[in-house]
Amino acid sequence: MMFRPARIGLPIAAAMAAFALAACEPAPEISPDDRGFIPGGDYVLVGMDGAAVPLRNVTLKVEETRVSGLGPCNGYSAQNTAELPAVALEPIVSNRMACKNSELENRFFSVLQSATEMEFYGGVLKVKSPSTWLIFERGVRASSSVTALDEVRGGQ
Repeated sequence: MMFRPARIGLPIAAAMAAFALAACEPAPEISPDDRGFIPGGDYVLVGMDGAAVPLRNVTLKVEETRVSGLGPCNGYSAQNTAELPAVALEPIVSNRMACKNSELENRFFSVLQSATEMEFYGGVLKVKSPSTWLIFERGVRASSSVTALDEVRGGQ
């Protein structure tokens, strides 16, 4: 007796074919920089406390057990004792040089220190704390003092 797919029905044959094709599909590649689905690497702060930041001069580098970067004035780093996407930072270490943006830097360090988790979706990294979120995009620190608004306007 010969096997005839028509006897078992077209929907069942289609489902069997889909399962067979799915089994042949290669597994998605996971980058060595992915940390609990949080891509490692360099990010630039674009939002804090529900508003856009005026300059792109605050960075965050995400590593497996550490975060580091540059504030408006000082470099910083901290060990993360949790497994990403969870965050439990040891005390942040920074240079503590005085500057005109110390209010922004102090707020940033305060929010980062209290962070409890990270979330990455659509190219945006959110660092969540009990009081607010820090919003980052992939990138590096702006080398000029052009504000985000000026950049969007294109010098108009």
